[in-house]
Amino acid sequence: MKNLVLIGMPGSGKSTIGHLLSQQLNMKFIDMDDYIEEMEGKSIKELFGVSEDCFRDAETRCSLALSNMDQIVVAAGGGIIKRKENIDYLKRNSLIIFINRPVENILTDIDYEVRPLLSDGKERLYALYDERIHLYKEYCDLEIGNSGTMQETLNKIIGIFLCDNHK
Repeated sequence: MKNLVLIGMPGSGKSTIGHLLSQQLNMKFIDMDDYIEEMEGKSIKELFGVSEDCFRDAETRCSLALSNMDQIVVAAGGGIIKRKENIDYLKRNSLIIFINRPVENILTDIDYEVRPLLSDGKERLYALYDERIHLYKEYCDLEIGNSGTMQETLNKIIGIFLCDNHK
């Protein structure tokens, strides 16, 4: 059975959706940021404190490690698409789903203080969206809108995931 990797903007719902999916599919849930901190022995903030490249290198190492695991649902970091090699590693054994949530909805409930790239405020979120949207769309196997109910979003993903694994 393939793994399931959720990509999308910070605040798009990847972690919440991923956790719920893992329970319903009886798979292990991995939040990539938590996994990076565990692998590297440093917080995301500390890694970014060195440089964004330092963090992106850790993200690539993590992508490779996750590509060797089975039966997992992964909530990837928002910038996972900044290096194609990350997606190439993850696509080895995963279905990549882009959770596309409108920026206006993200702005209603995002905590800027815990997201290093968003510390400059909401304008930065719009800039990130403009910078990344084409990459999310290019690298995903499937795009799911996250503007309805959580259950609708989960049902769409589960239906497609189960069909894909029975091919």
